[in-house]
Amino acid sequence: MNIIVLYNDTAGKSEAKKTAQDFERYSKEQQPEATVVLQPSNPDTDPEEVRQTAKENQVDTVVIIGGDGTIHHGIQTFKEQLPDLKIGIIPGGTVNNFAKMLGISVKPEEAFDTILNGTDRGIDYGMVNDQVMISTMTIGILADTAAETSQEEKQQYGPLAFMKRFFHYLFKKKQYKLELVSEKRKWQGKAQLLTVIMSNSAGGFTNFDESARPDDGLFHIILLPKLNLLSFIVFLPRIIRGRIAKVPSVEYFTASEITIRAKERKVQTRTDGDPTDDLPIEMKVIKHGLTMRVPADKTDSK
Repeated sequence: MNIIVLYNDTAGKSEAKKTAQDFERYSKEQQPEATVVLQPSNPDTDPEEVRQTAKENQVDTVVIIGGDGTIHHGIQTFKEQLPDLKIGIIPGGTVNNFAKMLGISVKPEEAFDTILNGTDRGIDYGMVNDQVMISTMTIGILADTAAETSQEEKQQYGPLAFMKRFFHYLFKKKQYKLELVSEKRKWQGKAQLLTVIMSNSAGGFTNFDESARPDDGLFHIILLPKLNLLSFIVFLPRIIRGRIAKVPSVEYFTASEITIRAKERKVQTRTDGDPTDDLPIEMKVIKHGLTMRVPADKTDSK
């Protein structure tokens, strides 16, 4: 294996550089024949510089240390080379939707072993205009919540930090006028929440949507025209069991391609936790476009 390890040492109080060095040592002990190159990959790093380093070292495996935002950034850097690469993950975020979905351990040494001795699994990714999407795209309450939740709050409280902000925006009852067009359906109206997911893990919860799989070739679209606190409490057991599609007020459907437009002022989107283009956006699933290193016993996991 020829491996490039991407780490973001500017994300919060990250210890990503130390983790990268630990992985390098572990690899030399376990597989001396493997080549490991450590590469900082921060928002200010030139992606072409990263790609050139990978090319010079004939890299076949990209290892990314971090949470969903860092993984998103790393895969975006190599989006043109993805058919020829394997991707390994060493979780380092506060939520880690992507790693949880693949059954990758948050314990560093177990994640190291998965990269070196795991198996390959083909999973989907999405495109939001020209941006890669690995986990979620949100508009409305969840996007506003993510935008206003600080890195410090995420580190201190985890998913509970999101819940606090979520209820704040819920009580404001803000709605967005949207139009969604897919290959089989058109929807337009006002919504408080729009979430598009690619697996059953979202917002730190590993059973957000029991029907979603990371290799089914579909976006799973969850639209909430209006949410009141009483309804939320009544249907909370269904939501906890991953049956959000069964909540009466929820509009739920799947699509492999979708266009989303705003019928009002500027509406921002967030993809994998980071700000992305304002509406309108075009979304498309790239089925089995990622070859992921996963634990041998997790090849069929949701």
